[in-house]
Amino acid sequence: MTNEEFLQTYTDDVYHSRDPEAPARYIADPCLRHEAGKLLTMSIIDNQARITSFLTRFPTARFRNKVTVSEGEHITSCYEAELGDGQVISGIEVFRIVDGRITETWNAHPVSGAWG
Repeated sequence: MTNEEFLQTYTDDVYHSRDPEAPARYIADPCLRHEAGKLLTMSIIDNQARITSFLTRFPTARFRNKVTVSEGEHITSCYEAELGDGQVISGIEVFRIVDGRITETWNAHPVSGAWG
């Protein structure tokens, strides 16, 4: 499976299908999450709680990977998410995929609006 196929399958199974068990099939335990100013080491339980919280807040959220760039173990996604009620956010994430699992994520907080 290519990184692009992995990312789309992950997005579909975890976010679009809203399967609470799906993160454990795609995210390593533990997984490093790089955010501006901090590094988090998250267990699969932490990640499942993070995803469940998002899906609870935005029950109709749909993601689209607008641009992806893959190199080796890494894939970058410029994504848009329709959150419902016309609200759209855009962001960029970089994933490191090792042995079929996301082992690291670099995440900048998304901003309101679609990509221009």
